[in-house]
Amino acid sequence: MKNKVLLLPLILILSACGARTASTPGGLATQDLAAIVNATLTAMAQNTPQVTASPIPQPRPETPTPSPEAEAPAIGLDLLRNGVFTSPDWGEYQLTDGIYYRDPPTSQESTEVYSTRMLDTILRGDIDLDGSEDAVVFLATQSGGTGHFVEMAAVLNQNGSASNAATRSLGDRVIVEAGTIQNGVITLKMRVQGPNDGMCCPSLSITWTFRLENGRLIQIS
Repeated sequence: MKNKVLLLPLILILSACGARTASTPGGLATQDLAAIVNATLTAMAQNTPQVTASPIPQPRPETPTPSPEAEAPAIGLDLLRNGVFTSPDWGEYQLTDGIYYRDPPTSQESTEVYSTRMLDTILRGDIDLDGSEDAVVFLATQSGGTGHFVEMAAVLNQNGSASNAATRSLGDRVIVEAGTIQNGVITLKMRVQGPNDGMCCPSLSITWTFRLENGRLIQIS
């Protein structure tokens, strides 16, 4: 619509110029008429709004999210029940389905009373603070008498394999009731023999804490 309005003066100018040229000997020359037309067209072009195409935004490539570092698989129960352990008192041995039988001193004695058994209580947590879940197991050893000597064994997770890092004696016929592993500290709730208890019947409740240091289980409290 705006262009049509601008063309109207041009048409009127052309008509007037044409009439003047035809009726007046000294009328406008052809080049003057062309100059007027060009000037008018230029003015029209300057007043015409220019349409600029906006660039279409391109989708940004998605940055792949780095996958978290894979954790070492947990130590399976079978690895613990068939693991190799080293005891300060009984030396190195390997369990088979949770039991190790030693040769008795004489053929008249049973291997049952010369054995080490893994108890049911198992604690899981990060002992050495490397980000992998380790384990603590408890082993009870008989050596021909009535004693059941309980040991605590720290088992480190070596990329899913079990490695007995340290073993510590807890006492004869003591009972481990519960425990935790938090921030590298092993906490045990136990019953041990009180001042008036027989070895068979511990009744004193205690809490002990331990930490693995330089290949040893050190008692903190």
